[in-house]
Amino acid sequence: MLMIMTIYGTVKMFTRMIVYCGIGGLVLIVRHHNRKKRRNEMDEGTKRIMRNTPKYENGKYPWEK
Repeated sequence: MLMIMTIYGTVKMFTRMIVYCGIGGLVLIVRHHNRKKRRNEMDEGTKRIMRNTPKYENGKYPWEK
């Protein structure tokens, strides 16, 4: 009886470990994908803002005085 309970506990722990590692890996992949996508969106927004910001006569932006 003790041997069966030990095997059951081991299988249960192994199953949980597989599920946790699978979910953790999936979360890391989704976060990496969204980080790259968000970075590209921010770069495009920065380019748009810089294009629409007025410059001084010497070609510098107001915060570059």
